[in-house]
Amino acid sequence: MPKMANSFPEEVLEHVFSFIQTDQDRNSISTVCKSWYEIERWCRRRIFIGNCYAVSPRMVIRRFPDIRSIELKGKPHFADFNLVPEGWGGYVYPWIAAMASAYPWLEEIKLKRMVVTDETLELIAKSFKNFKLLVLSSCEGFSTDGLAAIAANCRFLALLLYLCFALCLGNESLSFACSVLL
Repeated sequence: MPKMANSFPEEVLEHVFSFIQTDQDRNSISTVCKSWYEIERWCRRRIFIGNCYAVSPRMVIRRFPDIRSIELKGKPHFADFNLVPEGWGGYVYPWIAAMASAYPWLEEIKLKRMVVTDETLELIAKSFKNFKLLVLSSCEGFSTDGLAAIAANCRFLALLLYLCFALCLGNESLSFACSVLL
């Protein structure tokens, strides 16, 4: 009796997998068998990495060769409350540098609590020809020069979103700033 996993053509499984959206479900189907692992590996277009230090960019690129969208988190949540030492880390440049050559077709980058320099934004602007979306949530280290490089060089850019959260416990005030460019 043939194995069920091998009884469907790869194209059918790729189509079925395209309807599975949650990261947890995508991870689960890749553990069924080697052929499903390979199919899922080649048809995944977006990834979420909840801790930029949990996996290296090299490992992600090797595992998922055809990514179009990445969501990456850097510093832990308590960094929002100034509980992380200055210079702790969360640098996104090594990720962008690695993805620049591996994913020239990358369209979306969503970053949270990362250190993003103007140099990083310029690298994004020059490396991804079909770039459409950049979300910077609670990110630091860049200026309007870096944002200008993105706006000037990414001709397909549909959304550039900068979210900044600040909490001042001394006077119990909460401030929120949101800038949508384009």
